[in-house]
Amino acid sequence: MSKDYMKRIQALRENYMSHRVEMDILDAYYVTQGFKATEGQPWQIQKAVAMKTVYENKPIFIQDHELLVGGVAFKPRAGILNPDSACSVIEKELDTISTRKYDPFYLSEENKKLFMEEVAPYWRGKCVLDRWNAMMPEDVRTMRDGGMLYVDKKFVRGYGENTPGWRTLLAKGIAGIKKEAEEKLAALDDAHGEDVLKQIIFYKSLIISAEGIIALANRHADLAEKMAEKEADEKRRAELLKIAEVNRNVPANPPRNFYEALQSMLTYEFCIFMEQNASSYNLGRMDQYLIQYYEKDLADGTMTQDEAQELMDCFWIKISEMGLFQDGESAAFSAGYNMTVQVCAGGIDQYGNDAVNDLSYMTIQATQDTALKEPNMTVRYSISKNPDSFLRKAAECIRMGRTMPAVYHDDAGIKMLLNKGIPMSQAWDWTPCGCVETNLEGRLKSYTDIGEISMGGVVDMVMNNGRSRKTGEQISIRTGDPRDFKTFDDFMAAVKKQIDHFVHTMATMNSYLDYLSENYRPVPALSLTYPNCMVVGKDYANGGAEFNVGNGINIIGQADIINSVADIKYLVFDEKKISMDELCRALDADFEGYEHIHKMCMDAPKYGNDDPKADFCVGEIYNYLVDQIEQYDSPFGKLTAGMLPVSGNVPIGQSVGALPSGRKAWTPLADGIGATGGTDINGATALLKSISNLPHARFTQGTQMNLKIDPKLLEGERGLNSMMVLLKTQCTLDIYHTQYNVINPEILMDAQKNPGDHKDLLVRVAGYTAFFVELGKDIQDDIIQRTEIENWG
Repeated sequence: MSKDYMKRIQALRENYMSHRVEMDILDAYYVTQGFKATEGQPWQIQKAVAMKTVYENKPIFIQDHELLVGGVAFKPRAGILNPDSACSVIEKELDTISTRKYDPFYLSEENKKLFMEEVAPYWRGKCVLDRWNAMMPEDVRTMRDGGMLYVDKKFVRGYGENTPGWRTLLAKGIAGIKKEAEEKLAALDDAHGEDVLKQIIFYKSLIISAEGIIALANRHADLAEKMAEKEADEKRRAELLKIAEVNRNVPANPPRNFYEALQSMLTYEFCIFMEQNASSYNLGRMDQYLIQYYEKDLADGTMTQDEAQELMDCFWIKISEMGLFQDGESAAFSAGYNMTVQVCAGGIDQYGNDAVNDLSYMTIQATQDTALKEPNMTVRYSISKNPDSFLRKAAECIRMGRTMPAVYHDDAGIKMLLNKGIPMSQAWDWTPCGCVETNLEGRLKSYTDIGEISMGGVVDMVMNNGRSRKTGEQISIRTGDPRDFKTFDDFMAAVKKQIDHFVHTMATMNSYLDYLSENYRPVPALSLTYPNCMVVGKDYANGGAEFNVGNGINIIGQADIINSVADIKYLVFDEKKISMDELCRALDADFEGYEHIHKMCMDAPKYGNDDPKADFCVGEIYNYLVDQIEQYDSPFGKLTAGMLPVSGNVPIGQSVGALPSGRKAWTPLADGIGATGGTDINGATALLKSISNLPHARFTQGTQMNLKIDPKLLEGERGLNSMMVLLKTQCTLDIYHTQYNVINPEILMDAQKNPGDHKDLLVRVAGYTAFFVELGKDIQDDIIQRTEIENWG
């Protein structure tokens, strides 16, 4: 039976689903006004004043039934533009943004006019994206234009992929943090050199940002009071007055109760998102941060468990109202308006004990209740410490088709933090971030995903000696005609040389990203809750966090390179069923006229079936790859790696020719770390055993694993227990992450034909969830073709 609070939640959910995705230019307008008003001031001060201008002037609203309030734009489900990052995107897409293939945003004629007259002229040549396009080295441009790498995304959108200091926010409040900055500022003398001057500028930027955030909360309090004066319904009038009381206190001050703690987090989340328009400002371990407020309110009798659940559900819906705007090309790599705001439950505490509490279950319940695509709800599961009842709750939610929670093997996550250089004394507190990355609340700085390397592209370049099959142009290094390779070792040497070049080119791009970010991407609002930034007087963007980690390079197409390498060893060198010349001619022809060779390639042993003839090369390839990545240093540490394709396996595959694996030209690469769709035929356990060969802990930005399971497998008590066993097997095999689509393929195909009947159909794309009907057809097709597991194996 439905709980009474669900009437409000259902009304809020229906309101959310009624909103068209639109583009808000007003945020960009107010940012521009702030910069214009401070010409000649340091960029940090200009950015802080710009955001204060936004907070003090942006349109605000309070919707019917809401208990928690705020928003990043003039309405729910509207995108915003940070003009200092990527103003030229709108100008380039002015006539296509409303109808583009991936993630269209409706832009009104009025807003087009405002943009072209008041925003665009100021930022031409100044925004980060324009600076990058002017500075981009030719080798990077050649590889990018050839489709072997994707490198532009972080120049379009700014810092995200972090877990703000929620404990600091809740303990001190924005006013308390502002007071610290004022005390630090008062102790400094600008006669003591440039380093001190930089600290003075930084502390001033904190103070300005804090004033703006507090002003925004007070504006919502004012609005709630005005609405209460006109409200006839006494119950709603009382709710509005409560909203005013709450926003008058937080986030300026430490929250006094559970309600205020949630509103404080929500307001700050919106403010830091507006500062950069980037994904993955993660909510972290909310069950740990908020449990003290929850338990106190229950003990005091001021709140019931159902009232707490209602507030959490309201919070979930408000997080869902955010939408990430990016250019059309970047959107193809992360389609579905995804924000990937992770909230995580479970895991262990500082003493290594079970950390599951009432709120751990309630976060899963909120995902069950709201059935929306955000927040990106996940669990840290410690097989040795967390109770079966917690795992069962997670499995029940997965079985419902919510696509969440994703499940992380806690020990693997901790090892990834250790490999990032975080001591065990803090690594226990790790948080999943974004899609599948690893993070640490209020202490760690990194771009976790600066761009993509195509592993299918690596093989393509080996087999065509560095030339693009699509254009015929030389886009990578020459590693020799494959027909001249005498041994399998010769082939592998060429593979490694191409990997070296791909990684070197990405590292080159990273140098420019770090330079531009340090100089043109200060984030004073975010820096407020990173305590070490306050201690050292340095912005998050400049390395003020306690731990700074080199940026992450994302790897796409694991199954494509593994199967290609395995097929060449098996078919060409071991069994000698075909010659390298025959294979090369078949690839040149995209297997047309060479159907017998295509069949041999497809029938050869495949990754995902626990077959050593395919899996033998996994460790060698991926340890070599991460060795090369870690050779490159940066101001923030050695570069790092992850395997999280988002939806990028689809567009990046459009530049990759036919492969020895049997994959046809221009088709999607394999998603995540799983098998190529349709080639894993031995069940779920065999698939997990294959992927356990990957060196998960060395890919410290995470390894993402999609599974699509036949709903019939999960029916009844036996099905639920079997799902729990699978999740435990994941941990036993030391696999970092799994996530699940549990849906009948016929429903997906009907949704393609009749999207109006399936507006709220959820699917797991990569490390995030999206509404199926809001994805491009090619990405929908990629999800449909994924292997549906019909036995546990």
